[in-house]
Amino acid sequence: MASTRLSRYDTATALPEEQVLRILNNVPIFMITNDKGEPLTFEMPNPQDRNKKIQVFTFFVNQQDAQTALNGIKTQQPEVGRVARVSAAALSGAVKIALESQKNPAIGVDIVPSRPQLEAAVNLLKQSGDLVERDGKILTKDGQPFMGGTPLFFLADSKTGNPIAVEAQMRENGQTRTQRFIPFYFDKTQLQREVDQARQQRPELVKDTGIRVVMLDNLVATMLSTNDPVAGQIQLVQTPEAIQFAVQQSSGNNAQRPNPANQPASPQRSNQQGGSAGSNQGTNRKR
Repeated sequence: MASTRLSRYDTATALPEEQVLRILNNVPIFMITNDKGEPLTFEMPNPQDRNKKIQVFTFFVNQQDAQTALNGIKTQQPEVGRVARVSAAALSGAVKIALESQKNPAIGVDIVPSRPQLEAAVNLLKQSGDLVERDGKILTKDGQPFMGGTPLFFLADSKTGNPIAVEAQMRENGQTRTQRFIPFYFDKTQLQREVDQARQQRPELVKDTGIRVVMLDNLVATMLSTNDPVAGQIQLVQTPEAIQFAVQQSSGNNAQRPNPANQPASPQRSNQQGGSAGSNQGTNRKR
C-alpha cells in the first residue's frame, strides 16, 4: 500500500446475496466442533410450535468466549468435551444458515457477541439517544426492548452522519490502482487506536468525525435489501488475535477455513480508518 486517505462516500449500490457472502467469507468467527470437524449444536423448542424443535448453530465473535463455552461443555459433558475443540469458521457460513432459517424453521443461528464490545456499543447508543434506560431496563428511543446483537464500530462525519471511507493506493502486477472501502470493526478500541494515530499524523483527515455503531444483522440486511451507498465497499475487520487464531488453524490442517490474509488492505497497517452509516439497533439471533 502506497498511501491511504479518508473521503466521503456517495455512490449508491446494491449487492446480491452471492456478493455479500463473498465479502463475509474472509471474516473469521468461531464455533465448537467435534473430532470430525462437525459443529456442535443444541435444540430448543420452536416458539411457534412447542411440539417441534429448532436446531441452533452457535457462533462466537471472540475465540476466548468460544473457549469458555468449550470449558463448560468439558465439565458438564466430559465425553463430548473430550474431543471437542474451538474452530475458526467464516462469517458467511453463519449468515447463510440465518438466511436458510427464514425458509426452514427447523434451524437457527446464534452469534454470540463480545460482552465488553456490546457494553461499549450500548454506551455509544445511549450517548446518541438511540437507547434509553428506564427502570433498570434498556430500551430503544421508541420504547421497545433493546435486543442486543453483535456491534460493529465505524467512523462517521459528526455533523452529517455520513460515512468516512478509506482510499488506498494498491500495487498489483506492476500497476497502481485506487481501492475504496469502508471498514467496520468488531473492536471499538482497535478503531479508536487507528483514529488516534491518524489524528496525530494528519489531523485534518479526522476532523469533525466520531465513532458510531451498527448491529451486524442490520448491516447485513442493508447490504442485501437496500441501495445503501456504502454497500459495495463494506469490509469487516476482525481483531488481530482472531485473525492469528484462524491463520494458525488454516496452516495446521487442510480443512476449509476462512482466509484472514485477504482482509481488506491490511487495516491494521493503515492510520486512517472509517465506516458507514446504518441502522443502530438489532440482534444477531436468527430463528
